[in-house]
Amino acid sequence: MTEQPRLRDKSAAQQQDFFLKKARPLVVFGRPRAGTRFVTNLLNSFPQVTLQGEIPDPVMGALVDFIDRVEHYYRDRADHRGEVGEKQFALWSDKKKALIFSFWAGASQAGRAQPTNGCRYFGYKRPDHEKYFDFYERHFAKDEAMYVFCIRNFVDNYLSIKSRWPARKIETVASQYLESIRRYHQAVSAAPGRVSLFNLDDHIAHGFDYTQAAVLEPLALRPSEAHRKKLTAQGPINTTEGDHGRKRRTELNRREQAFVESRPELDEMYKALCVPTWET
Repeated sequence: MTEQPRLRDKSAAQQQDFFLKKARPLVVFGRPRAGTRFVTNLLNSFPQVTLQGEIPDPVMGALVDFIDRVEHYYRDRADHRGEVGEKQFALWSDKKKALIFSFWAGASQAGRAQPTNGCRYFGYKRPDHEKYFDFYERHFAKDEAMYVFCIRNFVDNYLSIKSRWPARKIETVASQYLESIRRYHQAVSAAPGRVSLFNLDDHIAHGFDYTQAAVLEPLALRPSEAHRKKLTAQGPINTTEGDHGRKRRTELNRREQAFVESRPELDEMYKALCVPTWET
């Protein structure tokens, strides 16, 4: 029986798997209503980047729990089953990146974004998911994931959130805002050079030059002149008015203003965060 010759040309699926195995994880997170969608659309305009849509918190929590449980199982076997257990743990460690990638693609609220063969970064976007930073650092230790954290000043952030979700209380939003900034600092400390900051206010003030320096250059993404012109013409979309038909609030009421004045750390932490970010 003659041996069948091996196929020299890989299928499109095999080629895609090959590139995804080499792709670095990339996560866009930070404050809701602070440009996460804009940044995701910007990055997805590059063939080197594929970012999936948002994963609901309950779904993400279940996925994190599942991965951690599987990790614990194989690590326990490595500790107690000798060489066989160590081999099984090594195989799991080699495969879990692809599993997490498949979760990002399959568990999001949006359709699956198909990566190109030249994909260098694969990830997803979701506001507030900086709380999963430690999880990514544990499971992507060899790959050194990249992150983009989105922020803007508290007053505009709150007004946008309140316009979109009228039931949200300013006290709750303020607490979440400060916690988000604390998590950003923790991430920068734990992963220096891998956490970029996108300040929506700086983008509005300084335009695409700021965004290129803050977001694209750390990822070594260089648009062509035609691509740059197209990106420069685009801007953040107010999805409150566009998608939900609600008029965006532009001013605090008297009680909200008094609350903000009683919490100077909201402005102080924001300004301290953003001072070194952009120099004209």
